[in-house]
Amino acid sequence: MARLALAALAALASSNVLSNVLAAETADNETALFERLGARERVLASQTATAAATARDRTLLAYRMARRRELGFVANPEGRLDEAQTFGLALVALRRSLDESQTLARELDRVRSERTTLESALVDRSLRSLRSLGEPAQVSNAAAENPPKQRLPPPVRGTAVAVPGVRHDGPTKVELRHDGVEILARLNEPVRAVAAGAVTHVENLPQGGFAVVVAHDDGRTSIVSGLRDFAVKPGEHVGAGQILGLAGRNLDGAAVISVEIWQRRQPIETAKLLRVRL
Repeated sequence: MARLALAALAALASSNVLSNVLAAETADNETALFERLGARERVLASQTATAAATARDRTLLAYRMARRRELGFVANPEGRLDEAQTFGLALVALRRSLDESQTLARELDRVRSERTTLESALVDRSLRSLRSLGEPAQVSNAAAENPPKQRLPPPVRGTAVAVPGVRHDGPTKVELRHDGVEILARLNEPVRAVAAGAVTHVENLPQGGFAVVVAHDDGRTSIVSGLRDFAVKPGEHVGAGQILGLAGRNLDGAAVISVEIWQRRQPIETAKLLRVRL
């Protein structure tokens, strides 16, 4: 029986290691695919702009040729056939330019949609990883089991633009659950710790910017993201109100700071703790 138990534990450990390796390889493959899609999008955007410019030039050329034929129809009857053939070739070239421009535009839209969908998946995975890494493995004190519901200061000055709940992603139309409060701040506004604790992680997010995870003394964990730069490092103890970094711009160009409060791997009422509402 002891040998069977040891064999079962060894098999379980091997399967866990294999699962972790496969998960890491999948994440690396998706990150590489995201980078390739970004490069492809930039190339297509340049080609689409060039094709559109060529189509405009050929449209103008065809218009000028049509006007010249119309004005010189009576004065130069011997050149009608040559002008007609030249004008026909110009229309064929214009048609090809328009088809090429439309094809490139459709391909660009497809690549952008794929990149946006993959980006959403990578962001969600990164945030889940931050939450799992940032939460303490065990909570033993009574304050952590029943944390007081005292008000916490917002990490940055500004107006709340989103609270926890299910939202529709614009490009993909997918319903995504968000557990944080989002605050519209000013660019380079100082972002502060909501309570005293130890910095466990400072992570570079796929969509740009940084997130700081702080394990607080009362057993809760905060995840503050949207930083352009950070002023703390893992292992450092911070006090309530200490500067974590500076507010940066998101993908839409706005300085939006997101904060989540977690305990025992579960989100708690961040909006009520911060006393914010839309």
